[in-house]
Amino acid sequence: MPFDPRVKKILIVDDEQGFVSLLAQTLRMDGYEVETAFDGQQGLDRLKTMKPDAIISDIVMPNIDGFEFFEQVKSDLLTKDIPFLFVTAYQDSEVLARARKIGIFGILRKPIDLDQIERRLRELLR
Repeated sequence: MPFDPRVKKILIVDDEQGFVSLLAQTLRMDGYEVETAFDGQQGLDRLKTMKPDAIISDIVMPNIDGFEFFEQVKSDLLTKDIPFLFVTAYQDSEVLARARKIGIFGILRKPIDLDQIERRLRELLR
């Protein structure tokens, strides 16, 4: 059965508005339904009104960072099974060690090729 993204909902959570806009536009052109948030708190607020098929999240953001956002999503029975794809501009070993400690292993580093994100997203949604 061919992969059909048209019914898939994606939540993008990232404080870089230009990146969010470009990624959202790209995913919408590929047939995804996309919601956006600019920090972890906005991401949690969006999850009250939608259940995405996947979340693409930055790690370092104001208010609630990507780690805390991930932990809150994973601790809720309604959202714990939503797969995450993380993106970050930080290559700091402490950030990566903290990510592994809480169970995050798939991190793409910015700047990112949009095709790479789309490939990883398709893998997550299979």
